[in-house]
Amino acid sequence: MEYELIRSGRKTLALTIDKSGKLIVRAPYKFPQSRIEEFIKEKSEWIEKHSAAASERTEQKNERLALPPSELPLFGKLSTVSHEKPYGYIGGCIHLPENMTLEALLPYLRKLYGAIAKETLVPRTYAAAERMGFEVTAVRINSAKTRWGSCSAQKSVNLSRMLIAADPELIDYVIVHELCHTVHMDHSPDFWALVGRYIPDFKERREALKAVQKTISEYGLDK
Repeated sequence: MEYELIRSGRKTLALTIDKSGKLIVRAPYKFPQSRIEEFIKEKSEWIEKHSAAASERTEQKNERLALPPSELPLFGKLSTVSHEKPYGYIGGCIHLPENMTLEALLPYLRKLYGAIAKETLVPRTYAAAERMGFEVTAVRINSAKTRWGSCSAQKSVNLSRMLIAADPELIDYVIVHELCHTVHMDHSPDFWALVGRYIPDFKERREALKAVQKTISEYGLDK
């Protein structure tokens, strides 16, 4: 079985399957190669199952990218795409050219999602900060792919443009999370207690964001 081996200062073996279905093995520097091979054999059933699933997701994604999009993730739903002119985000609907593939449209969609995020998330964050009594110096939209948001020591909040793919309740969790960082610049118990004061079910919402990230990836919007 082919795999990529990454050695580091870690203390245990770990297996992961990347988006394409490739097996990645992480091992301590001096861990015996023979034991690595044994471990892979022991986990062969798990590897085959998850590798096949990842390969299937990649195939489905490639098929979707090769076709014009009929719907796109927006505010927690798959929003139907309109082909009426003018193109853009109009009246709560995304308008796109009819005969362009999703892959060809991705550069435009990234800009469009950024514009929608700026239009909706920035005022939503300022309104939440005022309502909660928190001070923010700025709210910006960025192109982060692995972080929904961040907050600087200067109390400047950054939100990923892809956050608009999430349900409004999940968006509010991310906003509150970052606003709470204006008080606690860490993830200490005090920080989570503050988040919980405003979002009692924050653990469930945080978990639900994983599905949003998956959907974004399925539409190639995380490229």
